[in-house]
Amino acid sequence: MSHKKNKGFSTRSLIKRFDFKILYKGNLNKKIIFPGLHRTGIELSSKYKIFERIDSAVLWSGNESKFLNQLSKANQFRAIENVLKLNPPIILLGNGFKHQPQLMKLAKEYSTTIVDTNLSSSQAIILVGTWIIENLTTYQTVHGTLVNVYGLGVLIQGASGVGKSEIALELVRKGHYFVADDAVDVANVGYRLLGKANAIANKFIEVRGLGILNIPRMLGIEKVQESSNVDMIIELVLDEDKKISFERLGGKTKYKAIDNIKIPYYKLPISPGRKMADLIESAAIDLKLKQQGYNSAEDYINNYRKVNQKASNE
Repeated sequence: MSHKKNKGFSTRSLIKRFDFKILYKGNLNKKIIFPGLHRTGIELSSKYKIFERIDSAVLWSGNESKFLNQLSKANQFRAIENVLKLNPPIILLGNGFKHQPQLMKLAKEYSTTIVDTNLSSSQAIILVGTWIIENLTTYQTVHGTLVNVYGLGVLIQGASGVGKSEIALELVRKGHYFVADDAVDVANVGYRLLGKANAIANKFIEVRGLGILNIPRMLGIEKVQESSNVDMIIELVLDEDKKISFERLGGKTKYKAIDNIKIPYYKLPISPGRKMADLIESAAIDLKLKQQGYNSAEDYINNYRKVNQKASNE
């Protein structure tokens, strides 16, 4: 398992991702280094320099405008300049911000990019803030293939040559979604495990006997997801290894930890004639039922006890 340190990304990447309206194009190569969206209450109101610089995207919306409305025109200008002096990489304007003229006068002087998001502050925090967090998280690479089955991210693992990619390809052909093959970058994002394709193997899958295949070119771009939560892990094991014991009832969910997050874990034996894609679909449905409070094994055991009790009373 290898780790990748994230060194930030340019404001150009953020604008490209969300297609925001640019009100002033400053230096688009400025880096966003820290996660989340920065609200500059202290910087706007303080006469003193609290921070040396701001390395997060800044969000200004209705609350900032309400504060500025309490100031004279000269002090509004000075408060805005207090923030721009800290060289923020970009300022995002929510639909409640009403002081664009003062801001535009200073944006050119400090080469600060200003964009209109047309979002409320809460929408911007959820949509843009979450995306920034995901893209600034330190990822580690795990071996496996990630597909989304019935809305659950399924990480398929197993020894090289066991057939992970072939099974993933069959799942995609059955209507599920491909995320990553061979090298999956994963990160702990808000106590959930997020997975995406490694930059090198992005959108490609390696199938023995065929070589490297391009999933969107073969099956359509709609069959590819950029990322997915990892909701369950399925390890494929050759059934010829008699030393490995497999689950018979499935009453208790087993877990495997990745980046300190416990993920439901299933171990499935591979043997000739077994339709592994169908079994993985069944495992995904079983997990969804358990999440809703229904356990097939417990139901079976209760039914077994009822039948035995009835037989003993006769």
